[in-house]
Amino acid sequence: MKMTTKCRERRSKDARQKTENGKCTARPPSVLRSLPSVLCFLVLLAGCDKKAVEQAQQEAREAKTAVQQLKHNLALAEKEIDNAKAELAVVKQSRDELQEQVKEANEERDQALELAQKAQDAALARSGGQTSVTAALQQQIAELNALVAEQEKLIEQLKAGAEGAAESVPPADEAVPPEPNDG
Repeated sequence: MKMTTKCRERRSKDARQKTENGKCTARPPSVLRSLPSVLCFLVLLAGCDKKAVEQAQQEAREAKTAVQQLKHNLALAEKEIDNAKAELAVVKQSRDELQEQVKEANEERDQALELAQKAQDAALARSGGQTSVTAALQQQIAELNALVAEQEKLIEQLKAGAEGAAESVPPADEAVPPEPNDG
């Protein structure tokens, strides 16, 4: 109980000292009062365990080496990323150029297909007109062939009639009296 009472008295005394114009007095807080004792304890611990300190220093050196290696690896990775970005830019440019060429080729193909369709339509239109002309010419040929056949028959008949008449005609050696109008 006495301790509790002493603590209360100390607190009330600290509170009285703080309240002068709302400012704290020059008395340090309790944490700062215990700092020297903590530091002494740490110094004692450090002195007792030199092996642990040396091991910690070795680990620190190894950590520094690892950090340097990581920095080096990071620099290499950044270079590779920059190179990949440059290659990507070149590939994108090539892709864009190829897409433009494909677009132009497709347009040319479409124009050629359209022209071929027009030519085919025109050829069909001409051949339709030529079909009727061809049919008319074939009919005329058939008529002419029939006429030729008739004329050949007539020629044969005339030849046959001429041979019969030639037998009744006097020989050419005999003098034939001239006609009165010849002259």
